[in-house]
Amino acid sequence: MHPTSHTCWIAVLIVLLAVAAFILDDAGIFLAAGLLALFLGVRYAVFISAFRSCIESLSIDRSVSHVFARRGSTITVQTQIALSSAETLSITCRDLIPAGSVLESGTDSLCIDPGVAPEARTTYGLKMLAIGDHAFGGLSIRGEDFFYSATARYTLSRAQMPTIHIFPSSLPVLPRDLPGLSEGESTRSSLLHGQSTLWLRPYVENDDMRRIDWKSSAHHNKLIVRELSTTTDDSVFIVVDLPDRSHGSEETARGFFNAVGGRIENELESKHNLSLLVFSGGDIIRFLPHVMSREEIQEATLDFRQVERTHHLYRVLDDRTALQHYQAAERLHSTLRREQGPTAFSGSLSRIYRAFLDGPEPVVLNNRLFQVFEEAACQAVDLYSTCDGDISHIRAVCRQAEQREMKVRIHVPGGPGVTETLLPRLPPSAEVEVL
Repeated sequence: MHPTSHTCWIAVLIVLLAVAAFILDDAGIFLAAGLLALFLGVRYAVFISAFRSCIESLSIDRSVSHVFARRGSTITVQTQIALSSAETLSITCRDLIPAGSVLESGTDSLCIDPGVAPEARTTYGLKMLAIGDHAFGGLSIRGEDFFYSATARYTLSRAQMPTIHIFPSSLPVLPRDLPGLSEGESTRSSLLHGQSTLWLRPYVENDDMRRIDWKSSAHHNKLIVRELSTTTDDSVFIVVDLPDRSHGSEETARGFFNAVGGRIENELESKHNLSLLVFSGGDIIRFLPHVMSREEIQEATLDFRQVERTHHLYRVLDDRTALQHYQAAERLHSTLRREQGPTAFSGSLSRIYRAFLDGPEPVVLNNRLFQVFEEAACQAVDLYSTCDGDISHIRAVCRQAEQREMKVRIHVPGGPGVTETLLPRLPPSAEVEVL
């Protein structure tokens, strides 16, 4: 609760009257000061009662355009608030948007005058940035009259509904249609473009579990695996790491994108089976497996620009790396315990890593790269990157390639000495070429 400027001036007047009454020893002035103080006390009690009555009579009706959505999508929220109280306070309500979202359009605040218009409605857009289930935080209610103002948080369950469920950004998954064993199944396309199913056979010990055909297995009540052809030699897998806007110059980025565009154009002219992955840090932006359509590739190249990376680094790290960072943060926290600034930072950092390790496993970049590499099924990877800042995501690409014995060629812009500087930060199997 806060007094308004009018109440402050009345309080100053009460003090002046009290001082004057004390100096002049005048009972009438004392009486006037006492009556003003009593008046403020009565107005305080009246304001608290009216504010409480408004909160108790408040009703909220909130609706959203989508209860289930992808990360990065925009959700339209419509909130209607009504007051049935007859009090004459000026009420301002603000929707407490879910954590992990930002206000993209409109306003989440509305004003209500119970004596004139007892209800109000607002519509705004939320951009959802975090994966998981998100609920509204309720309402922030501010009441004000001529003498006092107060703010309260309304957190009843009906003020926090509805719950919004946010899933990871979409990644194209190719359909499966293998109904069971039949004569025509030996010519069906497999889940991995660039390979074909030669035949289906019963599972034997040490077979790759990823090659199990679950529909056929369910149909025949035993495990059935696909026998796949070898990967074609004309398959090309290009990975483009869009540079972070906070690193590098526009001139460097322009030359980088020209080099990537020239390479893609050459592969299309050669009629090669091209797979294209566009990502930036921990964010996978677009994946096109085994396309030869010039229109699709040209549409994908429209994404080639400097971007602001929104993916936190802990989603790039695997469990072992996260554990190492957490232990380092704990050591820093214990070493600098007596220094206020570094202690607060290291303590916060260690709590973040502890929450990552103790909580449920997030949708990490490694899981999505595994799916991408399974669909690409090539013998070599050409990765174009400026390699600025943290390169954990580049090491993750190299690890996926090493597990499949694929060559990795990293193409980076720069001048003399770039190769010597970059090689120690990359896995030994990676080859570096300066554009």
